[in-house]
Amino acid sequence: MTRQRSPSSSRRSLPRWRRTLQGCNTWLVFACLVVCLVSVFVWRVFFAPHPTAGTDSTPWESLLNTSLTRNPRFAAPGSTSIRGTPTITAARIDEILRLYNSPAQGTGQIWIDEGIAYDINPVYALAFFMHESNLGTNPEWSGWKEDGTSTHNVGNIICAGYSRCHGRFRDYATWQEGIHDWYRLIALEYIDQRGIHTVEDIIPVYAPEFENDVETYIGSVREYALQWSAP
Repeated sequence: MTRQRSPSSSRRSLPRWRRTLQGCNTWLVFACLVVCLVSVFVWRVFFAPHPTAGTDSTPWESLLNTSLTRNPRFAAPGSTSIRGTPTITAARIDEILRLYNSPAQGTGQIWIDEGIAYDINPVYALAFFMHESNLGTNPEWSGWKEDGTSTHNVGNIICAGYSRCHGRFRDYATWQEGIHDWYRLIALEYIDQRGIHTVEDIIPVYAPEFENDVETYIGSVREYALQWSAP
């Protein structure tokens, strides 16, 4: 008689290494799926294009983009925005200029008109002029020329391709030109292009640390603006 194999003995169990490999493949597929899901999430959150104002953004998103990014008006706590209506009058500016015997006496209304036109509080423009040259009275001011006249450069704006310059700085024919160009520079190159509008953000760019004491400059502008503003 020949001995026949039982049905169970005819099936050979899989080797242990193959069972292990199958288990690893299952976990590998699962891990790949998790990685794919995480990658999609990260891309959607950080890299996918987001709606901007004027496209498919919601009304509050449009308002946020417009008012805080392109044309910011509100400063973060502890910051000082230069934007807004005048907190100083033309008469008060003229009084201050006379008090310091400034060569720019009589220009009070110009500071006000330009500030309103560019939506910049004139008290900050005057404070910049004060810090840069003591309202044009500092004998070391770079705006003085050899013939005793001045460049009328209230903010010591560097030449940077301007049509007329004196040394490193722009040279204006009148105080009105100099005052206007300061407002234009701040409005276009800082508020519009860079999206910054506070004393704390503007000054480190306007007067970099490598050639100025930035913290002193910021404190000076804030102090004069506070001192000269109407109560």
